[in-house]
Amino acid sequence: MLEGMKRELSFHPGITLIYRQADANTQKQIKQVKELLQQKIDLLIISPNEAEPLTPVVEEAFTKGIPVIVVDRKISTPLYTAYVGGDNYEVGKTAGQYAVHLLNGKAKIIEVTGLPKSSPAMERSHGFANALKNYPSIQIVRQVNGQWLKQTAESEFSKIANQYPDVDLIFAHNDMMASGIYEVYKNKGITPIPKIIGVDGLPGNGAGMQFVANKLITATLLYPTGGQEAIRTALQILNKEDFKRDNILQTTVIDSTNVRYLQLQANKIGTQQQSIERQQTMLSELKAIYNHQRIFLYILFFLLVVALALVGLIFHYLRVNRKINRKLQWKNNEIVDQKNKLKYRSLNLKKCRRRHRWLMKQK
Repeated sequence: MLEGMKRELSFHPGITLIYRQADANTQKQIKQVKELLQQKIDLLIISPNEAEPLTPVVEEAFTKGIPVIVVDRKISTPLYTAYVGGDNYEVGKTAGQYAVHLLNGKAKIIEVTGLPKSSPAMERSHGFANALKNYPSIQIVRQVNGQWLKQTAESEFSKIANQYPDVDLIFAHNDMMASGIYEVYKNKGITPIPKIIGVDGLPGNGAGMQFVANKLITATLLYPTGGQEAIRTALQILNKEDFKRDNILQTTVIDSTNVRYLQLQANKIGTQQQSIERQQTMLSELKAIYNHQRIFLYILFFLLVVALALVGLIFHYLRVNRKINRKLQWKNNEIVDQKNKLKYRSLNLKKCRRRHRWLMKQK
């Protein structure tokens, strides 16, 4: 689911995803949701580990006005905004119909379930049983609680594997538990290994498609994770657009007849996603370069303005200085002229005194 969410979010860089993994621990998930609510998130997307225990915290978020999208597993309350997920009853029913097709008559089946109180486990089990009800010769002889975990399924199934040497088919509620069942038969050396059906059908290493391609399991039921659809619905809600409250995703059987084609399709999507991520990285780098260049231009423009201002000030001071110099020159010339006049008067005065003394002597 996370990969699908990231794939869709790659087209919406303005959205921040805060992701928490509860590791199938209900109390841990409740604590995580409460912590997220304290962070004042805009919308909550949750895949409840168990329906009943998670109901109060989901209702708390919804009553606080926070839109809630329930993904994959249902909740025991109508107080949520939208649901995105597969039809688990239909998944179980399709698995049962495929099992009937494989078995052709009388057969014994062991069912490896997820958490008994989780809605997917209950609905898949119900759908599987209903698909077999018209075939009384095909019986579910044992149910094993695998809790959705490979290690748990492997541990629990190893306790009873030798008790059912003639079992014809194992239906596991997810692919990881199905692979765990295969490991039990392989490690114990029990042959022949019965047909094994899982659920999820995810691409990539260590997932359902690869298990089918490598013949570890016979088939898997595609269970879309709903990550992309959850993000699209979230954006519709946040943007105040119309949205569907119930978004049911379809399933299909993946076996040896179509697994290669689906793997190629998944690889192509993965390659496209990598290309998108590379382009986003390049765009981020170009944006960073652009921002640096813009800052540099701003600094250069600022320095240019400062330089022009300094030139203007210098020019202004030069003009003022020239005016002051002209005034000083004029004052200096005036002083010199006055000095010359005084000097001339002094000379005339001296001449007058000498003449006066001469006239006095003549008398």
